[in-house]
Amino acid sequence: MRSERRVPFLLFVVGLVAAMPLAWGGGSLGALNEDASVSLKVTVTLCHVPPGDPANAQTIVVCQAAVPKHLAHGDYLGECHPACAGVPAAVPKTGQTTCFSPGGYPIACAGTGQDGEYQRGVSVDQRFTDNGDGTVKDNLTALIWLKDANCFGLQNWMQALDAANTLASGSCGLLDGSAIGHWRLPNIKELQSLLDYGHSEPAIPSGHPFTGVQSYAYWSSSNYWDATYAFLAVFQNGDITNRSKSMPLYVWPVRGGQ
Repeated sequence: MRSERRVPFLLFVVGLVAAMPLAWGGGSLGALNEDASVSLKVTVTLCHVPPGDPANAQTIVVCQAAVPKHLAHGDYLGECHPACAGVPAAVPKTGQTTCFSPGGYPIACAGTGQDGEYQRGVSVDQRFTDNGDGTVKDNLTALIWLKDANCFGLQNWMQALDAANTLASGSCGLLDGSAIGHWRLPNIKELQSLLDYGHSEPAIPSGHPFTGVQSYAYWSSSNYWDATYAFLAVFQNGDITNRSKSMPLYVWPVRGGQ
């Protein structure tokens, strides 16, 4: 009786083992191959930021399998932000191209680690464009500045805000069709973006098309931590500091920006 029961059981085990490789070959491996094929067909949109050259960022489409490698190199998901013209939070060059000894004498830059050696940051070949209507476009920041940097003379901070906020076409040499409310006093970061630390009196890029630029201080719209003071930029030497809002300084309106 026992021998008669063993034969069917052994046949069952042998049949089960023989069937397992067939199941693995037709099931698991087939599924893996199918997943790999899908990953090659699915595409993802990325903003590709070339290392060391963020100004040339561009929108690209890659297969899903290549996404991790691109993200590891600094690319990010989605199209390049149009407001940044493909430049994600870029920092502009300072303008310094010379290096100096502790005594203030020009020296070779190699190996100093000074700003003049590395010259990090972004720049454009033509920094400013004179629009011919009393405005100047900064091609690096896309901000539009009043061409006449001395239309209002010296003003305290509240007067400077009012002068910028009420500026419109027909005054200060403007023929751009702008209306009251289009112009404003720049914040300190926007005002600082005009400074060039390779120049002084005024500390602004050479070849600029502005008129009336004063080698003195200009108000920004940014409050200091003591609210009776505000930040300013000194275009004589590039300093960023603060003064009492009652102090008379120059006014340089701007429009546009993000």
